[in-house]
Amino acid sequence: MTVEAAKFPVSHPDRQLTCQEAVERDLLEIIDKANMHGWGTVETMDAIEDVLRNIRLAYSEDPDPAEEPILDARLFLHPHPTDEG
Repeated sequence: MTVEAAKFPVSHPDRQLTCQEAVERDLLEIIDKANMHGWGTVETMDAIEDVLRNIRLAYSEDPDPAEEPILDARLFLHPHPTDEG
């Protein structure tokens, strides 16, 4: 899946429309793949809407999670020398 680069600056009146066009092909591909795996079109669209709603809520709480440090799960699997006492 490839989304085309933005063609207009943020202030351009057609920017939102071109963004919709840029993501539409990939969304239709997702729906098509879901259909091929036994999911209905409407239930897939409903799921996409729910996922987007959840992403929007998470974004409103933390607009840039990339700024936070990534914790490596391996840190929690083995005791550290200071943990052994």
